[in-house]
Amino acid sequence: MKISKILAGMSAMALAASMMTIGASAAAVTNGNSGKDNSDYVYDVKAAVGADKAATITSVRAKLSFKSIDDLKANGAGGPFVTSSDGNNWATTEFGNDGADKPITFVVDEASSTATMEKVLTDSDKFVGKDGEALSYAQVAFQCWWGEFSVDNVACYDAAGELVCSVTGDGIDLYKAPEKGGNEVDLSEYKKQTEVTLNGEGRSVSDSGKVRINIKHPWVDDATFNLADDWSAFAGADAIAVTVDISNVTDAFNAYPCFTNGIADGIGYWEASDNNPAVTVNADGTYTFIVKFPSALEMDAKNMFFDINTDLAGTDGEDPAVKMAVKKVVVLNKSDAEPTDSTDSTDSTDSTDSDESKANPTDSVDSKTNSAATSSKAANNASNTNPSTGAAALAAVGVALAGAAVVATKKRK
Repeated sequence: MKISKILAGMSAMALAASMMTIGASAAAVTNGNSGKDNSDYVYDVKAAVGADKAATITSVRAKLSFKSIDDLKANGAGGPFVTSSDGNNWATTEFGNDGADKPITFVVDEASSTATMEKVLTDSDKFVGKDGEALSYAQVAFQCWWGEFSVDNVACYDAAGELVCSVTGDGIDLYKAPEKGGNEVDLSEYKKQTEVTLNGEGRSVSDSGKVRINIKHPWVDDATFNLADDWSAFAGADAIAVTVDISNVTDAFNAYPCFTNGIADGIGYWEASDNNPAVTVNADGTYTFIVKFPSALEMDAKNMFFDINTDLAGTDGEDPAVKMAVKKVVVLNKSDAEPTDSTDSTDSTDSTDSDESKANPTDSVDSKTNSAATSSKAANNASNTNPSTGAAALAAVGVALAGAAVVATKKRK
């Protein structure tokens, strides 16, 4: 065996031994940057919040500082990201610069020569006692295996995303949590909102060099490209809203719905417009998109196409780094009225208030806005009754009862 391999093996054994004994030296560790000449950076979490709080931690984030960005670009940086306690035996996950092919990649801010990274704790990474015993120590540690950096801040969070503790050498919280992404869309003008039953969440793909997620793709026989089994709920829509979870966002990009109703010379929204406005995606979060129609939607369900497209570059044939999942699709109508059934119409001579019926004519456009899937339920659904048609409905009931009374009188004779 070569002498270099023997020395490397001895070094690894010595490192492992030092890792196993770190719990015993917990009392000597301060919550500051202890790293000198590429030695360990160790943070005492138990000292900061106690054993009970330490046990609730599900993720740990860290902020690094670099000698210079030029040095980082030339040499990279990385090492082990450790969560250590009695019961997890120095749980280690390697981290490094982009391209280092490590489980954790830190995100660099060149302007400040800093970077942030996060370790999401699995059961084997969490701060636990040994064999059911109480937790006697809980630490986060880092080592520098290559490059030059310091660890400025460690922040620990619970399952709800709440900060459990933030420990630094000088007591200043240098770590800033990632910005929460998302947007708000005012849907208050749509009185009727019908959620479509989805058979999945889809998956983000790269197509023609751009990232997108399909909702309905008529030319691809793939369930992840067609997220509903029944598209009839779209018929008559004034608009459609789509809610999407988007993650792994590193750079801001724009996203917008693309839509065609599948009818010759029909609707074709292929670029963002007032009818299908673009939304800026600047961080991980939940985003809502809307596509509006000039009149109640007519469609050929077989040939209809619907997706959320982006201007984010992607490589065809490769899964994009940014992930998208469709969480909700809602059909929107400005009127909540159900269509009038001609077989139930009341003769004008039997109406108790013909003037009122003239004052509230049925809007022929609104009558198209009702989903075929829900129209049959209207008679028994009081919440779907438009106030403008309520009086007419009560009048119809009165006429029906009067007719029944006449029939009963004739029978008694």
